[in-house]
Amino acid sequence: MEGTWTCEAATVNGRALPETVTQLLHLTLTKDRYLTTRGAETLFDSVYTIDRSQLPPHINIVGTEGALKGQEAQGIYSLAGNTLRICYTMPGHPRPATFDSPPGSEAYLIIWKKAEPL
Repeated sequence: MEGTWTCEAATVNGRALPETVTQLLHLTLTKDRYLTTRGAETLFDSVYTIDRSQLPPHINIVGTEGALKGQEAQGIYSLAGNTLRICYTMPGHPRPATFDSPPGSEAYLIIWKKAEPL
């Protein structure tokens, strides 16, 4: 999963983000760092862990700064070739069980395409 990813599509709480927004979103994953940017702006600087023993595999993202420092977002992920799907909720909400973001779910469903390996 390590590398730089570009956003192909994103749905938040049942609403698809416009392409003008998604084309600015990037995700950089290292062994343990999860960094989301929009253009030059850092949106989330976090650390993450994954649990491949779950089905679908789990991802836990813990904020390292700002209002989300020390708080854990819970999600699931799927990696197939150069496509990474992540569905997660912000801290305080239950982990999504499926790759879906219906209205009222508070879920973020983001589809990333690999831009380059680290």
